[in-house]
Amino acid sequence: MAGEVGHVVYAARLLTFLGDQVHDTAYWTGTLFPDIRHLGVVSRHRTHPKDVTIHTLVGENDFHTGMRVHAWVDYTREKFLRDVQIKERLPWHPFVPFCLKLLEDELLYAHFDDWNLIQRALTQIQPEELHYSHQVRAVKEWHVILQRYFKHKPTAASRFELAQAIGLSEAMAREINSVVKLLHTDGRAQKLFERFWQHLEDILR
Repeated sequence: MAGEVGHVVYAARLLTFLGDQVHDTAYWTGTLFPDIRHLGVVSRHRTHPKDVTIHTLVGENDFHTGMRVHAWVDYTREKFLRDVQIKERLPWHPFVPFCLKLLEDELLYAHFDDWNLIQRALTQIQPEELHYSHQVRAVKEWHVILQRYFKHKPTAASRFELAQAIGLSEAMAREINSVVKLLHTDGRAQKLFERFWQHLEDILR
């Protein structure tokens, strides 16, 4: 599963593939909505459509297209990491899968140049969000969490804030930063992400 910055950057790349089939900023909200599951208000299977392929990304509206893009990115990324035997290539730690997402977010942030667009999209709640989660308060909270996280390139401080915002303890948030630092220093994770980007390009040709 990709991180939140990763989902924006990958959705932007897929937007060039989708072309004029997407018209509304609800696409971005749909891309980011599925991980509201971190707040415990909706299960993952409800927000991650199954069996989405590169040929079935377009949904009934731009919000649902965003959700389908999110699910496809997660599936494609997970399969790639399994195929390259990620567990054998990186240091072992139970937080590594989550920390990989956070490191990826940091590395990808500069590859998107209009974070204000995402901030503006998150000022509105889409009707579809309330279809999946009837808790308006939770949807607003998720938007605010994302807006804060996207404000700057991810840092140890913003990762710590994100971890606590989704319910992790202070000790876990500190440990997560330690593992992200380890992965950053190791260097192999960054090379894997570069290979994944090339993998995406190969699929989209």
